[in-house]
Amino acid sequence: MRQVQFTFSCGMQLTYKLNSTRTAALWCEKLAKMHRRYLLRTDVNHRHGFATKPEIQAAVARLKKSATFLGFPLEPLTKQNWQGELNRLHINFPEFFKGKFDRERFQAAHETNLLIHWLEYELANLLVGKDQYIFNLDFNHFPPAYNLKTKIPEEELGNFDAALAFGNLHLHYVHIGRHFLEMVDANDMDCVPHHFIAQHDFNATCGLVFSEPCDPVRLEAPMRDYYDRLGAKEFFGFEYEDPKLAKGFFKIGELVDLPEYSTFAQRQALRDQLKRSRISAWQHL
Repeated sequence: MRQVQFTFSCGMQLTYKLNSTRTAALWCEKLAKMHRRYLLRTDVNHRHGFATKPEIQAAVARLKKSATFLGFPLEPLTKQNWQGELNRLHINFPEFFKGKFDRERFQAAHETNLLIHWLEYELANLLVGKDQYIFNLDFNHFPPAYNLKTKIPEEELGNFDAALAFGNLHLHYVHIGRHFLEMVDANDMDCVPHHFIAQHDFNATCGLVFSEPCDPVRLEAPMRDYYDRLGAKEFFGFEYEDPKLAKGFFKIGELVDLPEYSTFAQRQALRDQLKRSRISAWQHL
């Protein structure tokens, strides 16, 4: 059984056993080719869900500055409007990658996108009590990783799962656009059809989940309702039951010592250890 160990800057080491899918094996090979210099290391991308209120306020100020520069003024975010405002900004992001390249606007658009995704986690935890906590290893922005992008074997597309369970290791999104679960979580009714891209490709980019457990059965009705409200197959291009819709994230492994985190107190203790850390290294065992 393949295993991967991640080392955090706090000294913690977490080991994950990979599942037996071909996708997990390919991902493992891609991660082995990655160097730390290929990792996107920003304060609003690596760690999600662990921020303090002052950190969130500072990020909102940064978002307002970058969005205003791009010509999209941001209304003050409240408990009632924050998700709608972020959705409105997000539909403009892919358009900045079309036409003539402008470095300053490109960088502002990139910053805006990272801040939107980071704030979606932080504000959902702060204002809605969602209890989602994730560490990302994002290699998407560097050619050595992006050039290793490959397709998930079609027969394994049924492995996508909408439940972000504590201890999971999953593939992360590698496209410019919106995937299904992201749209559902945001209740995004502003997205245009060509911005939806189901995840059929992957590289070494991945996510480590430390969220509180959720009941996958309870997720089904809201997902189906959203699919129908947005236009069903006419919008998404796939039937709801089609694995190609890729409803969630593709699990490639889980913590080897997952039973040691069976209580909330144990899970919270781990989150407390990690909340100011970064993933500093990884190795195959």
